[in-house]
Amino acid sequence: MIRIEKIEIIEFRGIRKLVLDFGGKSFGIAGPNGTGKSGIVDAIEFGLTGNITRLGGAGTAEITVRAHAPHVDIAKSPEKAIVRLTVNAPALGKTIVIERSVRAASEPTVTPNDPSTRALLAEIQVHPEFALSRREIIKYILTPAGERSKDVQVLLRLDQIERARLSLQRIANDTRREHSRAQSDDARAKQDFIQHLGIKTATKTELLAAVNERRALLQLEPLTELTTGTQFKQGVIAGGSGDEMKLKSRLSKVGTLADLASFEVYASAMTSGKVIEDAEQALNLLDRLTADPTVLRHFRQKVLLEQGLALIEDEACPLCDTLWNLDELRAHLAQKVKQASAANELLTALGERSALIASSFENLTIAIQKIVQACGQAEPKIDTSPLSNFADNCDAERKTLETVEGDPSLIDAARAVLRRVGEHIPAAASDVIALLKAHAESLPDPSKEDTAKEYLIIAQEKYERCQTVKADMDAAAERETIAAKVFSEYGAVSTAVLEGVYDTVQKDFTAFYSYVNRDDEAKFEGKLTPSVGKLAFDVDFYGRGKFPPGAYHSEGHQDGMGLCLYLALMKHTLGAGFVLAVLDDVLMSVDAGHRREVCSLLKTHFPKTQFILTTHDPVWLQFMRTEHLIQGSINFGGWTVESGPQVWNEGDVWKQIEDKLAASDVSGAAGTLRRYLEFISTILADNLHARVEYHANGHYDLGDLWPAVIQAWKARLQEAKDSAVSWGNVVTHIEALQTDARKRIADTQSEQWMINKAVHYNEWANLQAHELAKVAAAYRDFLKSMQCNNSPCSQFLAVTPPRGQRQALRCGCGQNNFNLTVK
Repeated sequence: MIRIEKIEIIEFRGIRKLVLDFGGKSFGIAGPNGTGKSGIVDAIEFGLTGNITRLGGAGTAEITVRAHAPHVDIAKSPEKAIVRLTVNAPALGKTIVIERSVRAASEPTVTPNDPSTRALLAEIQVHPEFALSRREIIKYILTPAGERSKDVQVLLRLDQIERARLSLQRIANDTRREHSRAQSDDARAKQDFIQHLGIKTATKTELLAAVNERRALLQLEPLTELTTGTQFKQGVIAGGSGDEMKLKSRLSKVGTLADLASFEVYASAMTSGKVIEDAEQALNLLDRLTADPTVLRHFRQKVLLEQGLALIEDEACPLCDTLWNLDELRAHLAQKVKQASAANELLTALGERSALIASSFENLTIAIQKIVQACGQAEPKIDTSPLSNFADNCDAERKTLETVEGDPSLIDAARAVLRRVGEHIPAAASDVIALLKAHAESLPDPSKEDTAKEYLIIAQEKYERCQTVKADMDAAAERETIAAKVFSEYGAVSTAVLEGVYDTVQKDFTAFYSYVNRDDEAKFEGKLTPSVGKLAFDVDFYGRGKFPPGAYHSEGHQDGMGLCLYLALMKHTLGAGFVLAVLDDVLMSVDAGHRREVCSLLKTHFPKTQFILTTHDPVWLQFMRTEHLIQGSINFGGWTVESGPQVWNEGDVWKQIEDKLAASDVSGAAGTLRRYLEFISTILADNLHARVEYHANGHYDLGDLWPAVIQAWKARLQEAKDSAVSWGNVVTHIEALQTDARKRIADTQSEQWMINKAVHYNEWANLQAHELAKVAAAYRDFLKSMQCNNSPCSQFLAVTPPRGQRQALRCGCGQNNFNLTVK
């Protein structure tokens, strides 16, 4: 991965021109909502990947990077929208410059342009998980198990597992349907054969008895074995196949009446309670599918989207020829297909129920086709148009039911078909059947010999038909068994592998979350439970059991879980390669009591990761600064469409004050000092458990905060001394701190605010430049005395734990660690 040294943004999103020097270090960006912070996040993602996640997903169908990434004033000139990144690749040991315009988003200019840099950029483009917004992070927490499984596997770079699983599942479903169809064909062929033979069951004994009875009439040798090659008609036709064809071309009275009887059986089945019940259940499934407009819309898009994915060949939509970034188009369509999967369970159930009814339609259609054939052999021929039309309708309705699962345009047609199930045969078609029946009954009875010959010839055909269909069914059954076994085995093996991965991830997740919430959930435990295509996620709730995160935990805790799970996943995926994370307002709703812990978590567990964080909360930014999570920051004070963000780069506040005093801007210097002290005193009051007078409106100025901070600092040092004395420890260092504190506080004259308003901060603007310079220096020195003098740490000392009984006063590195508990 890479660290970002510098970014230059030109005419991109809401930014006209902006250059930020990150220096490869962690960086904070603060400002009210709507001031352009997320534009920087978008620019980083676009510069590295050519895509912007925020412009994709649900509800963004009409939004594209090409059309909407450029600043609105140059929307028709996307070549002017440029992001230029200077990055450092630790693994390659080189600095790389990446320049990308919106017009040619998939064709960045990379310097140096060599195989190693191209490979690195390709890796980032395929897996852009370094950038995360709250909208993205919460999907790991508040999302169905099936969707979470896909999202987490993408982050873990295991998404090929899900793709393979879906492919195997489709194969298993297809072979199951093929086997079901083959079983219907087999049952139909057997029933037809048994009906022709006039027996009740297809046992070997009954079958041979029926055949040999006819062979005996023709004085032919009886058959003793029933094998694949058994010939029932052997010796029946002396004149060969010509005589057989002549015999078969005439209308058979017995055969026709048998076919009519078979038709009556299948026609009665279509009006039976079982078929009607199946139709009602299928209608119910259709109603559920169409009741939710979102699910229905996704279903209607599914076929088109899947076809679109297959047809993508160049950087244009295969339907409308609109130009797209190729990877962006694939990702966009894949996301739509993913959304359409919400209807899959309903569609599968609908397909199973419809297949049963379709099989009944097929049985009826085949029976009608035999009758139509018999009508053509009658003398004179019988007009079968009404019956043929009915057969065509039955076959069309069968096809509708068989294909509605994959064709949303057939929903209304399928509903109409299902509502017609149970209706009687049209009168005109019934008239044709009646005519054929009357004609067949009027035919002279054939001789016993002719009847026996016809019986054996047709029996041979139906027997061979049974063998062919049985072979097809066995082959389909074997394919289904193999597909089901492969799918099951793959599911078991992949689940076992994922369990190992998730076990590692959940341990890190639990450790991270417990670290952040160690004051009240130190025994917290999270559990990731994978199953085929799903990933359940349950978390402990104060020892009362494990529940989904949305059940009892607050929004702030859910955000914290999302961050911790993301960090655990990235640690597992990238390990030492996790050197960049862009978090867009991810920490916004983490409750104030755990801000320091979040900063400490990021700094302690990921010391080599460059974090670029945005927030609309200035207090959050101050926490990041004072906890030294970030080494640089900027503030956005506002935004206009003409000029973009209004940037205030705070930098070294003491240098800013010096510069303003040098320019005789005492009022400006006083305001900067006051604002900075208000910021820092908010942090220090929390650090030291200061007692601040409560204001219902939540507004606290420096006069409310600073005296409380001073009193708390003095009180904590005294508690540290009392504790050391009780344990018999040396107190020299603590006494030195107390002496220094008294001097520093006196220099600031803060303790005189209540009795001498001349030195109150409201009067600073009336001082001379050299007088305010002394005041600023006094506050600077006092604040420095409250920090760790170990430069890599430099944290303000803070009480631990953050809430509850005070136990210690310490810095982040532990160089300063004073016990506050008296023996």
